[in-house]
Amino acid sequence: MKKIKLFSGFLLFTALLSCSALQSALQIVNCKYDIEGVANPVIAGVSLNNITNSGQIQAMDLIKLTAAFATKNFPLSVTVNVKATNPGNIAATVQRLDWAIDLEQKEILNGTVSEVISIPSNGGSAIIPVTLGVDLFQLFKGETRDNLLNLAMNIANVGESSSKVSIRIRPTVVIAGQSLTAGFITLSKTVASR
Repeated sequence: MKKIKLFSGFLLFTALLSCSALQSALQIVNCKYDIEGVANPVIAGVSLNNITNSGQIQAMDLIKLTAAFATKNFPLSVTVNVKATNPGNIAATVQRLDWAIDLEQKEILNGTVSEVISIPSNGGSAIIPVTLGVDLFQLFKGETRDNLLNLAMNIANVGESSSKVSIRIRPTVVIAGQSLTAGFITLSKTVASR
């Protein structure tokens, strides 16, 4: 009889734990997501921090960019910060976040954030950093150096024209030891010069 009570208590505890995990998982879908901004944009070894237009790029940096273009290697690295805001009264937790970044409706990169992300309840928010690295020369073959530079600057939100950037995120939660993956949530933003 004692074993039955102990087992019943264990089942009740597991059910309550699963219910709490389920509520937390469902809250992920109710969160509001937005592209908060970008950080640390670097193109071919040249930092775009503190640059608001291509005229501010120093002569030595232009030489580096030209050399990178000549070797058919024009790498861009940048961190896109996604802000998640939780309007509910239960903290939201995600175990993994798959992401894809589209530029002008063309996927340029995808990846996964593998760390647990917790978004506090009652209007709390968390920044989810999505770090990308891509060789623009390989991705956009046939473009000029200036076009690729302007594209990189648009992604870094300091370009002289505008581009539409979309981030698609797909959260995965774990409930009672089982991974459940939601559908993609698309966030779009037109980035332009300041």
